[in-house]
Amino acid sequence: MFEKHTNEQDLKSAPDQQVAFEEFERKQNRLYQKGKVIVAAIAIVNVADGIISAVIRLNLFILIVEIALSIALFSGITWVRYLFATGYALGILQFLFLLLGGTVDFSDAPQYIVLMLILMAINLASCILLFKSKSITEFMYSQRNG
Repeated sequence: MFEKHTNEQDLKSAPDQQVAFEEFERKQNRLYQKGKVIVAAIAIVNVADGIISAVIRLNLFILIVEIALSIALFSGITWVRYLFATGYALGILQFLFLLLGGTVDFSDAPQYIVLMLILMAINLASCILLFKSKSITEFMYSQRNG
């Protein structure tokens, strides 16, 4: 009923194991590097947004919070990842509300509609990446665990 296997059949040869391990390391390194670029881009955009908001609202506290959250994200703190993703999702809903007849009349300035659609696309991409990306998961895991 059950066939017996010898250790030779179950184990790959040492050179095959070495090749498989090196391929695994290359794949993990690619994921890590891609995740690093994505997280760095999100953190940089967040800090830039914090600078713009701080200047417009004359509120340095906003900038300090945005910088701290961006550093935490880049450091691999998981809850910050989900905070960012949730914030992007809520931003999409806010843009939809405005576009679908919220409190702003865009009839005099249709270029704002284009800008809002672009921002919605960026928020959507960032949200999906933060929730689903294996690259971000690998990068953040490495940041947390060395």
